Amino acid sequence: MFSADDAEARAGTDEGSRTTPVHGADGWSYLPFERNEETREHHITLIRDEDGETVEMTLPSFVERGDELGQIALLVIQARERWRDLKGLGA
Repeated sequence: MFSADDAEARAGTDEGSRTTPVHGADGWSYLPFERNEETREHHITLIRDEDGETVEMTLPSFVERGDELGQIALLVIQARERWRDLKGLGA
């Protein structure tokens, strides 16, 4: 199963803020992961370093590998950035 420790080992950690950079997404970091012990779901919060904008996602327990989490995080970040760009155009 993945954990904040797994992400820290892959990317290095900013100990002062307890964030872990998202590999492949400059300017984005993971906040410490949370786990719902009843459902075993993983609650992940991503934060954009420049302005503190956050994106939250909940993943099912079977998403266990760090590489899977990274791919999902990149997709969520890309969708958020696209939405931000479109919103700025008045779309």
